Amino acid sequence: MRIGLFTDQFYPQISGVVTSIKMLYEGLESLGHECYIFTAIDDENCKDHPELKNKKIINFPGIHYPFKAAKDYKYNIFRKKFCKEIAKYNLDVIHINTEFNMSAIARKAAKKLKIPVVYTMHTAWIQYICTLFPRSDKFLHPLWVKVMQILFTKPTYKSSTLTILPTKKIIPDLKDYGIKGKDFRIIPTGIELHRFTDFNAPKEELEALKEKLGLKDKFIFSYIGRTAKEKNLDFLISSFEKVVSKNDKARLLIVGGGPVLEELKEHAKALNISDKVVFTGLIPWEEIPYYYHISDVFVSASKSETQGLTYIEALASGVPVLVQNDLCIEGVIEEGVNGFVFNNEEEFVNKMNYCLDNDLSEIIKNTEPSSTKFSKEKFAENILGVYQEAIEIFNSKCKKKKKKN
Repeated sequence: MRIGLFTDQFYPQISGVVTSIKMLYEGLESLGHECYIFTAIDDENCKDHPELKNKKIINFPGIHYPFKAAKDYKYNIFRKKFCKEIAKYNLDVIHINTEFNMSAIARKAAKKLKIPVVYTMHTAWIQYICTLFPRSDKFLHPLWVKVMQILFTKPTYKSSTLTILPTKKIIPDLKDYGIKGKDFRIIPTGIELHRFTDFNAPKEELEALKEKLGLKDKFIFSYIGRTAKEKNLDFLISSFEKVVSKNDKARLLIVGGGPVLEELKEHAKALNISDKVVFTGLIPWEEIPYYYHISDVFVSASKSETQGLTYIEALASGVPVLVQNDLCIEGVIEEGVNGFVFNNEEEFVNKMNYCLDNDLSEIIKNTEPSSTKFSKEKFAENILGVYQEAIEIFNSKCKKKKKKN
């Protein structure tokens, strides 16, 4: 099968969507299928990135969006010309992993070339409205959701033969996106588990990294991911201040880059804990396992996750998690077994203190085994089944149209 994966996000960006596409691409290729990634990246800035060298990537360069929160994304004005390029690859199925620029290109190509479309809705976009339009008050946010529906989510959904959701979390909000169907495929994104489970860097290397970061002999709460508004990192830092003020052994490690990185540094400075919160900035993807493996507990206060891939990566690394209670943790986090959840700041602070004061060895034993069901191989097999189903449905509809005509 020849498969086109269309996305507005790819390396050097690092996000849950990027991880999902990487895992799917590699899983499908390992099963003997031909995959192509259609995206828009800055060629000059990414020539040496290992994840771009080893994959079949078709780049449609564009213009950056004018919004700060969307500065990593691009759009193309003249989209029709790309259909000829896409036609060269003789695709059996188009898989849309975005609602924006590359979705519009994919939809045009699918219609013209008569190719079935599968759509994965990765993101709970209602959570992102406040980020994209921070100066709009809450009365305008429903208007922006409507704009999102009309221009992006609804057209993408309507063009698809089948729609995949990585979690049930999105279902209650689907009507707000203009999606009224009920026939969805729930498929959790897989990850490259062995990168974390088989990671065996010498203890000396891990200790050297701790020393470099000023974290030697400290208890490390870590966040790994984009430093974006919707990740609720200001809450994370404010809550941590209440912990570290009473226990100087605690440290907060924030690994990743993004649009609000400098704001977060200023926030830590305003709370007088700049020396207690360590920001690494953007870290190469291949080095990320080191940061999980120096961590004592992984933390996140995000409510915008659809699945929480970093939670699974942490578990695969043998690290307990302490995260915001949310639908995305269903089937991932079990309270007191492989981690903890919280509902408010008081609970978050109390559970961070609990982690500091108690032996977590029994919980650590359960972390890696609880991650095994999220392998990239299982993920690829499940998605492949949806492709085959979509092709059958699409061909059946085409035959019916021909009979009518």
